[in-house]
Amino acid sequence: MQRSTKRRGFTLTEILVALAIFALGGTAIMALFITNIRLSRQAMDYTRAAEITRNARSLMTQAVSRPIVLGDEDRIYQFSYPGTSLTLEPKKYREQHEQSTTSTGGAAEESMGGTAVDNSVFFRLPKVMFNAAAATSDNDLMITDIPSDGLGGNGAARNWENGDPMVFRFKPDMMRRSGAIDGMDPDDRMAYQFDLQIRRSVLRSGVKDAKGVGGMQPMDDLFVVHIRIYKGFEFDPEVQNDPFFEWDFYVSATR
Repeated sequence: MQRSTKRRGFTLTEILVALAIFALGGTAIMALFITNIRLSRQAMDYTRAAEITRNARSLMTQAVSRPIVLGDEDRIYQFSYPGTSLTLEPKKYREQHEQSTTSTGGAAEESMGGTAVDNSVFFRLPKVMFNAAAATSDNDLMITDIPSDGLGGNGAARNWENGDPMVFRFKPDMMRRSGAIDGMDPDDRMAYQFDLQIRRSVLRSGVKDAKGVGGMQPMDDLFVVHIRIYKGFEFDPEVQNDPFFEWDFYVSATR
């Protein structure tokens, strides 16, 4: 008796069912992969934001502890964040220096975005107690915006060549300027920008007001600094840029 050697293959229905199962599983795995990348990128952004906030707090604390006396009642303070620029625009930098065949790189780009002196901002502290109901963006007595309200070293309004600087921008690091890293910066340093707003604190001490108006004496030397951090800031006055991270911290000023 001869045994049949013909083997039965998969039917079309079985193949379609297998493909459907594979597609569902593959879609789920791909969705998890994409979500993981997004969360990883978000975690990196918040880590960078926390670092910027910590550094800005330290630098602002130093700034307000060293007043520059201009007169009997006039004090200004100086703030600068090493490695930042008030003029550099990442898009223009990439177009002019990373996509150009004439880019020299290295030392020739060390001064790109201005010197440390160019990127220092002098400012006055707000004089009026903060009132959210009356606060406006142009009320310089209640809120000080940095760098937009930046002054010169003599206390006069600073003359910005290309309009208000809007935000502090991070310069490319030395490896990027030298050409060692060309368009593949995992740290993405130039993508981040920040600004600061200073207002007087509404907190009061445990001592009664000496003016005899009742209540407790305000803490005149305590200020709230609000930092806003952006990613991919658009340097266009008609574009509304929303920060991805915001934080408040206190500083005590020396008068």
